[in-house]
Amino acid sequence: QLKVLRGSTSQLIANDAMQLSLLISDNSFEDSTQTALKKYAKADLLAYQNKNEEAVAVLEEILQQHKGEKIEDEALLKQAELLVKAGNYDSALFNYTKILEFYADDILADDAHFAMAELFRETLNQPEKAKYHYEKILYNYQDSYFFPQARKNFRMLRGDIIN
Repeated sequence: QLKVLRGSTSQLIANDAMQLSLLISDNSFEDSTQTALKKYAKADLLAYQNKNEEAVAVLEEILQQHKGEKIEDEALLKQAELLVKAGNYDSALFNYTKILEFYADDILADDAHFAMAELFRETLNQPEKAKYHYEKILYNYQDSYFFPQARKNFRMLRGDIIN
């Protein structure tokens, strides 16, 4: 079913299907009982139901009980997103930094850079730190989904005149 959705003409549906497909395939082989993946699905459902505190707790369980497994970066990113929603910016930044430190070559590194840049630009009013993370995307992740927006935001922060 995911193969059909991945071929969809709607980019958002295709991206979501691709992300779900990658999540399942990346985390199915290492954990044959799929314990961590099931916990992640539970946390994702709780987040969808706006039970964010419970979702953060389940993700913390994954981070404590499944250290070093492939799902760790997914859990860190999801938890950081929920922490931002809750206004717990320091903890969110800690999670994003951990992704960049331990998973810099992984598929979610550009997500972490972009999320940090947006947090620094929109919420924390620290444009220099935002520029740093946008610049990382521009130089290291040219194929990133976030590249066009990162370029636009970087140029805006730099003071370029944008049409």
